[in-house]
Amino acid sequence: MRWLGVDGGGTKTTFTAFDEHMERMASSDLPTCHIGQVGERGMQDVLRNGICWAERDGDLGDEWGIGFGLAGYGNEPLSRAMIESICKEAAQGHPYILMSDLRAGCVAALGLGDGVVMVAGTGSAALGMHDGNELRCGGWGFQIGDEGSGWWMGRRLLEAFSKESDGRIPRGAIHRLARERLGLENDYDLIALRRTKLAGRTEVAALAPLVFEAAKDGDREASRILEDAAAADAEMVATIVDGLFPDASEVRTSYIGGTFRGGGGVVLELLAKGPLPSRCKLVPPAYGPDAGACLVLRDSMEGRG
Repeated sequence: MRWLGVDGGGTKTTFTAFDEHMERMASSDLPTCHIGQVGERGMQDVLRNGICWAERDGDLGDEWGIGFGLAGYGNEPLSRAMIESICKEAAQGHPYILMSDLRAGCVAALGLGDGVVMVAGTGSAALGMHDGNELRCGGWGFQIGDEGSGWWMGRRLLEAFSKESDGRIPRGAIHRLARERLGLENDYDLIALRRTKLAGRTEVAALAPLVFEAAKDGDREASRILEDAAAADAEMVATIVDGLFPDASEVRTSYIGGTFRGGGGVVLELLAKGPLPSRCKLVPPAYGPDAGACLVLRDSMEGRG
């Protein structure tokens, strides 16, 4: 039995073909299938195109299952029902499982084990799993929260640029880099740019690498943004550890998402220096997010066998 993992995040949808041993055979990226961003038809199209790619180029053979880990599959009943219907149709009779991208990524990072996983990509959240119980923290979306995420970093960068521009804080690398990369002839051109080319969540999240670059170049406000991101991640983890692991002496704590890779892993370095609860043991993810739902599906099918 082979497997197709579908990791549908807020920026892109990754389709990965796995062999019988969960080794990657092929992978392809398509645009996001987030139903809140592309609608029902857009989601259908992305999933259909990705599965067509898998059937053509994925070397899956005759028997294969699909693990859908999709952003937007949360607690809102109308969206849940739409996504469930779309995935059932897209699976075309193949065995499949559907879960949120948060749960799929966390299951993958912990390799089906217990622990806590921080997620900080375009958005942010944390999830803990212990003896069949789960506890989630964060994941409220960029309109409300998403502290520590790529979007949040990009938003903080724009705010810092405005303050460096008008003198509320000393000018540093944020001001210089933003002017260069955004092509600003006048600082106030940013206002119009924010309404047009930087209007979307993904576009603002794409500014996050500038925070890492500015911090490396000595910008104090950029360093503060990274410190605040680590503190936000640690706060979510601490909430879960207190609620789900009250008596544990050690809690495996892993991570997924681009903000943990940025700047050579500087956010992880900051977390290791103090904000995390002392009981947390940072461990690298066992699998990538695209494998998570497939691992659960394989486990459930082997259990039935």
